[in-house]
Amino acid sequence: MIQSPEVYPVCGRVWRDLAKGLFLLCMGICSLSSSILQSADAASVSYYTQIRPIFQAKCHGCHQPAKPEGDYIMTHFETMIQGGESDGKAILPGNAGESYLVELITPVNGKAEMPRKDEPLSQVEIDLVKQWIDQGALNDTPANAVPKFDLDHPPVYTRPPLIASLDYSPDGAWLAVSGFHEVLLHKADGSGLEKRLIGLSQRIESVRFSPDGRKLAVAGGSPGRMGELQIWDVNDGTLDLSVPVSYDTVYGVSWSPDGELVALGCADNTLRAFQVADGKQVLFQGSHNDWVIDTVFNVKGDHVVSVGRGKTGTVS
Repeated sequence: MIQSPEVYPVCGRVWRDLAKGLFLLCMGICSLSSSILQSADAASVSYYTQIRPIFQAKCHGCHQPAKPEGDYIMTHFETMIQGGESDGKAILPGNAGESYLVELITPVNGKAEMPRKDEPLSQVEIDLVKQWIDQGALNDTPANAVPKFDLDHPPVYTRPPLIASLDYSPDGAWLAVSGFHEVLLHKADGSGLEKRLIGLSQRIESVRFSPDGRKLAVAGGSPGRMGELQIWDVNDGTLDLSVPVSYDTVYGVSWSPDGELVALGCADNTLRAFQVADGKQVLFQGSHNDWVIDTVFNVKGDHVVSVGRGKTGTVS
């Protein structure tokens, strides 16, 4: 079929209009995407939901009321801003470049001053901290999530607390009893309370003395916020080790026969073991299909038996 010559100019205009429309559509999409990215970059950084979890995982183990290394406490917002032994504030709201904390967490030749016992923060995490400081270092922590208890401000019980765990020391001298935000060390003869071991964890789920009775392992946490392994020196009543674990309460702490490892179970369905000397994780097992609620080492200490809420057990 032969088309009339007048048809071709019409088709050309149609194609030109279509191409122009597609071009304008693409430009609009690009402009919208750019606006979205700019809005994301300019969005306010939340201390509670974005910054606090970074500090909780990397810093709180060594900078809390029970273990204030360098006289620096990061679990309380005001003391975190102020700083510790160093002169001047650790955080200068609105000025990340002059904030001492940023200097400490920024790696030089692959190594940062903080954290000392862990891998440096990633560049994404560092950039997020700097952005939060430059935006004014605002505190949006909910009132019910602010830590309220330490050795100077112990819990006050108006009624008997829930006791989730207790353990006798190997020599029979001490009875460790779980409480609220603390473990209470009673004299085993019933003559009285000797020490209160107050830490970060709101709920204490499991307490176990080491084989020699000199240390106390504690598994607990704050439901839906954090899990924590604590290692206490029984004689001094001081916190030797605090290891943040997962993002929910942890359970069933146990010691290896030689006292060098502790194992515990997590609500993320994992079994984990840690070195007592430095808190390094040496076992991560994810075979359970529900919460891992108890653990025990075999006599040789080369295997860990775990049981879960899903009525299953494993040997690792």
